[in-house]
Amino acid sequence: MLKIFSILSLLFLYSCGESPLFNHENETTTGIQGTTDLTSALSFKNSNLYLKVNWLKGPFADPSLENSFLIIVQNNSGELVDVPSGHDFYNWGWMPSMGHGTADDGYTERISKGVYIQKELFFNMGGEWDLNLEIYNGSTLVDSVKVPLSL
Repeated sequence: MLKIFSILSLLFLYSCGESPLFNHENETTTGIQGTTDLTSALSFKNSNLYLKVNWLKGPFADPSLENSFLIIVQNNSGELVDVPSGHDFYNWGWMPSMGHGTADDGYTERISKGVYIQKELFFNMGGEWDLNLEIYNGSTLVDSVKVPLSL
């Protein structure tokens, strides 16, 4: 009886496959769970700032679904930094093939140093979009970057 139990125990333990608890090889290339990395090579050239965008909700082509994303701002040393004092983000979508923008561009809030959240962005249909990330000083455009987005 002990022999059968030992054989069944060994069979059970070795039939389970590789344990995910010991396999950490893909963690360096995997994004944050529940987000999709849009890009990590965005830069505001005039401001010498680098951006990373992580989607929290979406991107969705349905106008009834809110899209939101984090914007991580870094300097050329990789340190988190805020946009310059008196400057604000304005982010908006444009669908070149149809000649219109989003149903609502939403707004951007600062969460902490170098971390911003874009909320209430609503794309009104699927297709090819340009996501425009811009920094303004008052009403003056200081810097911008355009990101192609396929929904």
